[in-house]
Amino acid sequence: MANTTFTGPVVSLNGFIGGPNVNAGTGANDTEQGGNTPYAFTNVTTITSSAGVLIATANEGACVYTSDCISSAAGYVFSNGTTWKQMNAPASDIDGA
Repeated sequence: MANTTFTGPVVSLNGFIGGPNVNAGTGANDTEQGGNTPYAFTNVTTITSSAGVLIATANEGACVYTSDCISSAAGYVFSNGTTWKQMNAPASDIDGA
């Protein structure tokens, strides 16, 4: 079940992909995020998790929690239709270094 509170409009085109479900248990895959494993840096167009691969060009507008895509730190990234961008620096591509 979801626990949701909104105080303003929420518009989601292509959906949101939140952080991993820490309560999913070992091997669980109860969310698109991939159970309890976050997405991680592969390159500026590709992030991966145990749930699979997300390509920036196929997921324009998606907002995804990642474990190491923002200068090796965890945080949210979004696809601009070409590359994954850092939420904390929208002009910068993700950087797993």
